[in-house]
Amino acid sequence: MNKEHSIKQSSILIAAGGTGGDLFPAIAIVEELVKLIPNLRVEFTGSPDRIESRYLPKHGFSFTPLQSLKGFRGLSSSLLKVPLTIMKALLEVRAIAQQSKPSCIICGGNYISLPAGLYAILSGIPLIIIEPNVRPGKTNALLGSYAKMIIAAFEETASFFKASIRKHISHCGNPLRSTFVSTIPSRESAASVFGLDPSKQTVFVFGGSLGARSINQALIKCIDRFAEHGIQILWQTGTDFIVNRELPKDVHVMQFIDDMPSAYASADLIVSRAGGGTVAELAVCGKPAILIPLPGSSNNEQAQNAEALHQHGAAIVIEDAALSTELEYAIEHLLKHPEKLTEMRLNALKHGKPHAAKEAAALIAPFLK
Repeated sequence: MNKEHSIKQSSILIAAGGTGGDLFPAIAIVEELVKLIPNLRVEFTGSPDRIESRYLPKHGFSFTPLQSLKGFRGLSSSLLKVPLTIMKALLEVRAIAQQSKPSCIICGGNYISLPAGLYAILSGIPLIIIEPNVRPGKTNALLGSYAKMIIAAFEETASFFKASIRKHISHCGNPLRSTFVSTIPSRESAASVFGLDPSKQTVFVFGGSLGARSINQALIKCIDRFAEHGIQILWQTGTDFIVNRELPKDVHVMQFIDDMPSAYASADLIVSRAGGGTVAELAVCGKPAILIPLPGSSNNEQAQNAEALHQHGAAIVIEDAALSTELEYAIEHLLKHPEKLTEMRLNALKHGKPHAAKEAAALIAPFLK
């Protein structure tokens, strides 16, 4: 037999999605893994009607949806629906795995990865989970007891697992894609992307791709005052919010921003939610932030993410319900104290982990050989 054809191809199965915060760390790791193992076969699975079903095929990744998860929205569903749905999805994962023969299975968190995680446990395939938030969600809390490795974004995550499990936790940080880490521009270059004046104090405000209505409504109430003080605003409103008034010339509105490295680089201060991915990006970019945790987020994860950055001295936290009374003061206070912004910037950089994806890939690679 030809030696070239006798070499076994390594294979990996990744179950991740539902939100970008759970999908993109897995993609970042995969992109680094294929650099280490060029012939690696990569198969993604997830829901047929969430972000992964649109993003992965569009960007050239092999993706097989779990049709059983269509319309399913997690472990909070009815007691009857959950086990039936998971069982059907488990059988679908088995069919995918029998064809791709993965050496290990990576789960990106939340209910979408549960069937693949259960299959890994039942079949004896090494299981690796990614936890992008401080507090593990229900799925990772369950799967963590059986995982060979837990890639954790925060050191605080260890406290939520039993002592016997902590030895399997690697505090690599939240994996960011190399296209993000390697493309952070200068302030001047970033400002030119959005038509901003780099000499003016600038605040970048965003609430995710759909926006955050409460943040948008609080901002619009004080936007004229910011203009009076020469404060420049870069504002991603999201696709679900329409600004029905004329705005000062120093307010630059966009529904959606693709070039996040430039958006961060253009700003002195960031106002945003506190998803795991956002918090990781802020730290890597060294950006002071006002964080507004999404109320009612799963497992209160955003509040804990925000508090972690606050404890490190890199952010202040405002509750969503207090936005209308506290946001204006918080922005003006920080911009009036540049020494505080500098301190916050340095604290953020201390906790940024730009090489998290590379480190995670290096730890996972031995499972694939």
